[in-house]
Amino acid sequence: MIDLHTHTNHSDGTDSLEQILKNAEESNIEVLSITDHDSVGAYLELEENPSFRNLYSGKIIVGSELKTFYDKVSIEILAYGIDYKKIRIHKYDAFQMQKEILEKYKKIANELGLKYDKNEFYIDRKNPCKQWASFVLATEILKHDENKEIIQKIGEFTPTSFFRVHQSNKESVFYYDESYASIDINETISRIHEAGGLAFLAHGFIYPFKDKTKTIEEILTTTKIDGMECMYPLFSDEERKIAFDLCKKHNKYMSGGTDYHAKNKPDIMLGTGINNNVNIEYELIKPWIDRIKLK
Repeated sequence: MIDLHTHTNHSDGTDSLEQILKNAEESNIEVLSITDHDSVGAYLELEENPSFRNLYSGKIIVGSELKTFYDKVSIEILAYGIDYKKIRIHKYDAFQMQKEILEKYKKIANELGLKYDKNEFYIDRKNPCKQWASFVLATEILKHDENKEIIQKIGEFTPTSFFRVHQSNKESVFYYDESYASIDINETISRIHEAGGLAFLAHGFIYPFKDKTKTIEEILTTTKIDGMECMYPLFSDEERKIAFDLCKKHNKYMSGGTDYHAKNKPDIMLGTGINNNVNIEYELIKPWIDRIKLK
């Protein structure tokens, strides 16, 4: 069993480094990658606490999930096998940006006639439920029954889907262009290669592109990306097949993972996804794992 997309409390997961290593051992994970958002903190912590490595007997691929953008849509690139001391991670003030986004959402909510409690509209980096403007807005708007009719006209409106369905979607009234706070996909891939790693498109089918297959193929063919995450708990069987076929067609590597966040995504289990819908075998990563350094 393999899981190459996981998060700890060094980004938005709830497991500590120690906990995730114990969980991986108990779950019989053969190969693990901790891919915290724009962070390699877990690997720095492991360096400071080398005894933690004894908690897990499998292989560890050093990784990170880096925020970038393509066609002004916020996306992520999974970096594998990087030198965590050399990778140049783009730094931005995420806390300030979320406050700015929420201020914009207050204005939009007022224009649409949506009711909300002003005292609940704030960003708190220490509170998992208040870290992201999209989650704060959707959670609060859904509390008020008088918003039902307006929400029905807007369409899908949930705390967990709002970021992709609306905030990253150029067709939505709630779209927010985050590209000013990111570096573009080509620079992101370049930095991963510079640090000795391989770059994979993360969960390509969850992004709000008009023609997802076409856009994914554009990314695979017009950038120097190395591969794509083909197995992901939110992919349909058809999307998985398309992902596999695109990688084969364009000679790209394949990866897979659950996007495990522990308590912050309680329906996703380490190594197995949602109701055991992820089962990644070693053969999937065999073509490229020998090209990178393991921890």
